Amino acid sequence: MIAATPPAPTHPAPTPPRPLASYAIVLVSAAALALTGQVSTLALAIHAVAVIVSLRLRNHPRAWQRNATLLNAGLLGAIGFALALWLRGDLALLALAHFAHLAQALQLLDARPRRSDFLLVALALFQMVLAANLTDSLFFPPLLLAFLVATVWTLVVHTLWMETIAAGEAWSPQRAFAPRLMRTTLLASAGSVVLALVIFLFLPRLHSGALVSGGGIGGAAAGFSDRVSLGDLGRIRRDPTIAMRIETLRGVAPPPEQAYYRGLAFDHFDGRHWSVTPAKRDPLAITADLGVRVGRSSRESDLLQRVLREPVASGVLFGAGRPVQIEGGVGRVERDRNGGLYAPESSEDRVQYEVESETSQASRAELRSDRALAPERDGERYLAMPPLAPELFALSERVTSGAGSDVERVEAVERWLREEGRYSDTPPPDRADDPRSPVERFVLEHTEGHCEYFASAMVMMLRSQAIPARLVNGFAGGRSNEVGDFVEVSRADAHAWVEVSFEHAGWVRFDPTPPDLRLRTPHAGMLAQLRDVAGAAEHWWFRHIVEFDRSDQLRALRSSWLAWHRWRDGQTAPTAAAPRATRTGWRDLAWLQSARPAVATLLGAALVAALVRWRRRRARRGPLPVAYREALRLLEGERGLVRDAAMPAREFARQASRAIPPAAAAAFWTLTEDYLRERFGGHRPAAPRRALRALRDSLRR
Repeated sequence: MIAATPPAPTHPAPTPPRPLASYAIVLVSAAALALTGQVSTLALAIHAVAVIVSLRLRNHPRAWQRNATLLNAGLLGAIGFALALWLRGDLALLALAHFAHLAQALQLLDARPRRSDFLLVALALFQMVLAANLTDSLFFPPLLLAFLVATVWTLVVHTLWMETIAAGEAWSPQRAFAPRLMRTTLLASAGSVVLALVIFLFLPRLHSGALVSGGGIGGAAAGFSDRVSLGDLGRIRRDPTIAMRIETLRGVAPPPEQAYYRGLAFDHFDGRHWSVTPAKRDPLAITADLGVRVGRSSRESDLLQRVLREPVASGVLFGAGRPVQIEGGVGRVERDRNGGLYAPESSEDRVQYEVESETSQASRAELRSDRALAPERDGERYLAMPPLAPELFALSERVTSGAGSDVERVEAVERWLREEGRYSDTPPPDRADDPRSPVERFVLEHTEGHCEYFASAMVMMLRSQAIPARLVNGFAGGRSNEVGDFVEVSRADAHAWVEVSFEHAGWVRFDPTPPDLRLRTPHAGMLAQLRDVAGAAEHWWFRHIVEFDRSDQLRALRSSWLAWHRWRDGQTAPTAAAPRATRTGWRDLAWLQSARPAVATLLGAALVAALVRWRRRRARRGPLPVAYREALRLLEGERGLVRDAAMPAREFARQASRAIPPAAAAAFWTLTEDYLRERFGGHRPAAPRRALRALRDSLRR
C-alpha cells in the first residue's frame, strides 16, 4: 500500500571524512610535479607529511585542524615560501608551482565543515598544468590518465554526496561504487582523451620553452657557438647525456667509426680560442617547416636522416656530411661564412628536423691529382696563424718531408699525430712560466690532450706548410639502438676534426685523433637490451608526441592531399619523381595553415555534440528516468508545478503534495523514492509505470 503522506524530514548528515578518491588526485598531481625535478625537496617533504597526517586523522580529526587562525598562518607561510623563491631569482612559474603544492597540503589538513572538495581538485589540476609545461618525461602520460580518471570519479562522488545530504539521507561511500557510475566515469574519461587527441592533432603548436627557466629541460650543451675555447669539448665529452637521436630514412648510414655529424667550422685561431670570421650570418629562411635549401651539391644527396636534437647553445643544426636541405619546426635558419647552420630560436628547445646530405668524398686517388688551394673568396682566412714557436714550423717540415703531393703531406701530418699523440679528455694544464700556447706544448712536448688539441695541432701544422685548413666540431660515433632502429649520440661523442680545401674536390675531411681511443665501447648483455627498450620508448614519445610540430601537421596534410590526388588519377603508388615534386607542389596549400584552428574547433564541436546526443539517447533507454521525467511533465502541464534544478527531489515532492490530490501525491512520492534509490543505490524499480498511471489518472479527474 502506498503511503499518502511523506515521512518526516531527516536532519542533514554531518560532513563525512574526505573520500579516498581525493587522495588519489592529490598523489597523482604531486607525483607529476615531482617528476619535473623543479620542486624543492623541502616542499615535497612537507607535502608528503601532510598526506600521511591527513590519512591517519581522516576519521578523527584534531581540534587544530579546525583552527582558522592556524590554517591561515599556514597559508601565509606557503605564500611567503613562494615569494622567497621568486625574489631569489627563480622563474615565477616555479614559485606558483611551490605555492600550489603547499596550498594543496594545507587543504588536506583542513578539517573544517566543507560543501565540496572542488578547491582540492582545482589545485591538483593547476599542478598538472604546471607539470605539463615543466616536463616532457615519458612517465607523465600515465600520470595524466590516472589523474583524469581520479578527477572524474572524485567529482562524481562529491556530486552524489551533496545530493544525498540535500535529500536528507545519510551518506554511504559504498553508494558511489555502482556499476553504472563506474561506466559513466570511464566513458567521460575516454571522451576527454578523444577530444584532447583531436585538439592535439589540429591545433597549432604552442611554444612552451619560455615557461622553463635557464637552458630548457636538461640544459643546452655549450661548446657549439661561433667562438669556443680549447677545452670546451673536453668538458662536454665527460657528460653522457643524450644529445641527438638519428634515424636514417634513405640511403646507408656510415658505421660509428666513420660517422661524423658536422656542426660548425672555424677559421680563426689566436692560440687559445677558435672563432668564425666574419661573425655575420646570412638568413636562409624565416621557417623550415616546408623545407629550405641550405647548401649546394655537385652530386645528388645520398642520405636522408631525421634528427631529434636536444637543446644546444646557439641552436646549431647538425648533419652528416654536407647538408643540402633541411625541413622541420626549427624556426629561423641562418648560415655563417663557413657553412655552419643555426636555428637561434630553438637553442633552448628540443627540435626535430630532416636533413638531406651529401656524404661522399673524393677518393685518395682523385686527391693525389688535385692540389690544396684556398677558396677564392677570403681564402687567406684559412692560412692565417698566430705567433708560434719556430720549432713547430721545423717539426711540420720534417713530418711532411718526402711527400710527393698535397694530399700526401696532409696524410703525413694526420698519421704522425695519430701515432705520436696520446688521447685524454683532460687537457694539458697551463703553466704560468711558459708563454707558449696549449697547442704548442701539445705538439712539441707530446703531452696528452683530447680531439680539440689534435685537430688544432693539425690545422696549425698544415697552415705552416701553406695548406688551407680549418677546424670543425660536431659529433662522431654514436651508439646503435637495435630496438628502435636509430643511433643515440651523446654529449660524450662530441668531437673535433679537420677540413682541408682542394681545388676540385672542395673541403675534405681528415681526422688526426686515434679512433680506437675516442670511440665508446658498446655495452652488451641484458642491461644493454633493457636500455635499448627504454631508449626506444623515450624516442617514440619524443618523436610522435612531444615533438609533433607544425612540420608534422603539414606533412600529414600533404600526404593526405597527394594520396587523394593519386586516388583521383587512378594511381596506386607515387612515381619515382613524386618525393621531389611534393616539396614544390605542396607550397600552394600553405593557406591551409590558417584554417587549422577553425577545423579543430569544428571537429571539437562535432565531437561534443555527438557525446551529448549519445547521452540523451542513452538516458531515454532507462525506464526510471523516463517515468520520473514524465511525472514532472504531468505536474507542470496539469498543475503548473515546476521543479527548480537546485531543489532536492524530496523537498519538491513535499511541496507538490500540498497542491495535488492525496492519491497523486502518494504516486508521485513513490516515483520520487524510486528515482532516489536508482540514483544513489543502483536499484531499479520493479513497476514504475504503475505509479505513473496512478499519478496521471488522479491529476486528470
